[in-house]
Amino acid sequence: MTPQEMLEQMIDNAWIDFNEIAKAEEEDDYSDAMVSMERTEAQGYAEGLSMAYSLVYNKVYNPKTEIFDPFDKE
Repeated sequence: MTPQEMLEQMIDNAWIDFNEIAKAEEEDDYSDAMVSMERTEAQGYAEGLSMAYSLVYNKVYNPKTEIFDPFDKE
């Protein structure tokens, strides 16, 4: 596995973690401040990895997982 593939995998895993936390926060009606802090931290980590990827490889990486958006309701 190349370093680029490893970083891509880390980005995908970070967004999966963010999605899980964001969904749990929404299911709990945003009542737990600690979950909100965890979501913010997970989002920052995923965005940081994505920014590092952009800086190192001079291109944008689109994660393989769809990013959870609480405002995107059907």
